[in-house]
This record gives sequence, C-alpha cells and structure tokens, in this order.
Amino acid sequence: MVFASHILVGAAIGAKTNNLGLIIILGLISHFIMDKIPHWDYAVSKNIISYKATKKIKYLIIFLLKLSTDLLIGLTIFLIIIFVKSEFLTIKSLIFICVGILVSILPDITLGLNLVLNKTHPNKYSNFHLRYLHYKRKKEGEITFLNFSTQILVMAIAILLFFS
Repeated sequence: MVFASHILVGAAIGAKTNNLGLIIILGLISHFIMDKIPHWDYAVSKNIISYKATKKIKYLIIFLLKLSTDLLIGLTIFLIIIFVKSEFLTIKSLIFICVGILVSILPDITLGLNLVLNKTHPNKYSNFHLRYLHYKRKKEGEITFLNFSTQILVMAIAILLFFS
C-alpha cells in the first residue's frame, strides 16, 4: 500500500495501544498484512530501475515526487486528525502514535533505500519483500476498482479506529 495508508494504520495502532513493544510488533505485522491486500502502488521499482539503467535524473525526480506527495497526503490527514483530537491527546500518546507511524512505514523505507542504494539489483531483503510479502498484480502501478477501493477502505477504517 502507499505510505498514506500505512501512516494512518500506524497512527491508529499507536493511539489504541499503551505498550511500546506491542506497537512495534503490531506496526510491523500490519505493514505486511496490508501489503498482501489488493492495493494500488505507484511504480516505484520501475522508476528506480529506469534511473539506475539510464542515469537520467528525471526518473529519480518522478519517484521522489510520487513519494513526497504520498507522504504529504498521509501526514496531512494525520495532522488534521491530531488537530481535531488535540484536547484528548497527551505527550505520551503522541509519542506512541509517532512510533506506530514510523514502524508501520519502516519496511517500505528500508525497501526503498535498498532499491536505490544497491548498485546492480535488489538485495535479498528487497526481493523477499516484493516477491513474497506484496500483493501480486499483473502490472506494477496499475489502478483498478478493487485495488484502489481497498486502499480507501483501509484508510477509512484506520481513521474510524483512531476516533473510536
């Protein structure tokens, strides 16, 4: 799933859990469960592979623009939620929420770094994450009703959990 979904689910986990260790475990598990659900993803590896093959900066810029927009959307929704619930939040709960967010996006951060920094091909972690832990689609970056609607549904459930 895109970062926005992982951010919102991680925030909900952090908001509903009072144990830091459990937040870390649930954040990681939620990431891989969400990645198995049919979902839309922008063509990250395609952009990175194109950049590595051609050394044309435009592919790296496209990747960074998609990534930045995704993060901005997720963080904006999160900040709106925090603003609405601010009177009910403590510093401790904000720390738990931020840890939930960080842990829930950590596998994709490490995946992206592995793809970008590995000189020749994705390493074993990247291959494992992409091959076995991700939803298989016919074409990378393809948007269908199923993979887009599940993404929206996951985000809506996370927002509802945060407010419950």
